Amino acid sequence: MEGWTTWEGEKPHLVGNQCQSCGDYFFPKVYSCRNPRCMSRDLKEVPLSREGKLWSFTVGYYEPPPPFRALGTFTPYGLAVVELLKEKMMVMGQVASGVDMENLKVGMNMEIVLEPLQKDSEGNEVIIWKWRPVKG
Repeated sequence: MEGWTTWEGEKPHLVGNQCQSCGDYFFPKVYSCRNPRCMSRDLKEVPLSREGKLWSFTVGYYEPPPPFRALGTFTPYGLAVVELLKEKMMVMGQVASGVDMENLKVGMNMEIVLEPLQKDSEGNEVIIWKWRPVKG
C-alpha cells in the first residue's frame, strides 16, 4: 500500500505523522492533529516504531466478502493489535503467514513485516504490513 510503509536500512516501517505542537503520533497519516487540546496543522511525516507489544489478537475463520480475493485457497488468518514501543499507540494488522496462532501471547514482542494481501484487478499483488513475533 503505497505511502503507508517505508524502508529504513533493510527493515520496513509504517509511515505516520507527528504533531509538531503537542507531539502526538498518528497512523494512518492525518492532515490536522486529532488532539482536542491542540488541533494544529503542523504535522511531520515520520517512520513509526517497527516493534511493539502484542496487546490483543483474534483469528478470522471466515472468508471476507468481496472485494477481498484470497491468494490461492482461503485459510484462517490472525488479526493482532500491537502497541508501538515509542509512540505508545495501537496499530492493528494481520498476523504474518506461517505464525502459529497457538504460540501468540499477550505482551510478547512483535515486529512489522511486509507480505502480499491479495491481487488487484490487474493481477498484481497488493503488499501490506503484518505482525509477527520477534525472533530470538
